[in-house]
Amino acid sequence: MSGKSIWRRALDLDHRWIATGIFIIITYMILSPIAIPFPISSYGQAYYDFVDNIPAGETVGFMMGDTVSTKPQLKPSTTLAMWMMWEKDCKIVFWYDQADSVILLVEYIDSAEAMLDRDLVYGVDYADMGYIAGVETGQVAFLENIRATVGGMDVHGNSIDSLSIMEGVNSGGDFNYGFTNCACQCTEPMYIRQWGMPYGTRLASINCAMDLPAITLYLATGQLDATANGLLASAEMEFLTGKLGLAFGQTLAVSFAGLYFTILVVLGNVFFFIDRSQGGGAQ
Repeated sequence: MSGKSIWRRALDLDHRWIATGIFIIITYMILSPIAIPFPISSYGQAYYDFVDNIPAGETVGFMMGDTVSTKPQLKPSTTLAMWMMWEKDCKIVFWYDQADSVILLVEYIDSAEAMLDRDLVYGVDYADMGYIAGVETGQVAFLENIRATVGGMDVHGNSIDSLSIMEGVNSGGDFNYGFTNCACQCTEPMYIRQWGMPYGTRLASINCAMDLPAITLYLATGQLDATANGLLASAEMEFLTGKLGLAFGQTLAVSFAGLYFTILVVLGNVFFFIDRSQGGGAQ
């Protein structure tokens, strides 16, 4: 060992130290994200602007069909949109086309409420119309006549007519703005066909990155106003709202991990050629 140059010893570094380094970087960035300059995509900016431009006090429709498997990448862009609207005293009518969204919606509402400086009031600030089965057929019926489709009751068994938020709301056309969290189901075109186009509702989707090719055309034609595209959109929403969390941390972790390995590759090559030029054993 004593006969080796410093360059050779660096090249022979135990790989477990390299693995330890990447573990520290990823863990730190995820748990303690740093607010650094972050480029915002056109999709991310358009989604933020869509939420930001919704008038105060507006009643908004929100199909919250997120799933357990897509929650890590879609929850932030969902809950931050909810928080931004409730900050403006908007009212949100929820429903969902996925059975596991029943529990997730409760969690998401709690997360958004924790960022507010007031308590939300059910029936005034928001209402839950429950799980709408039947895929496209079910959504068509729901958006045509909400009360008839759900039997006049919300998910808790309350009469819809007893909820002040539902006064004057009974169809998709009663929402000027709407959101569709479609997870990775690629159902965005369905909501454009059955909600945005027939009722004139301005729509934004929340979806996995793999869904983007299915909706690019609708974004270009204006049939879909905006999209929150996967984990990147959640990181962008956290950055734009100043609410840095796991999404921004995960994005930073990927970026810094890539930088870490790039530096290792560069240094490895530099050390290799220096060692070889000095007559070392590098080959």
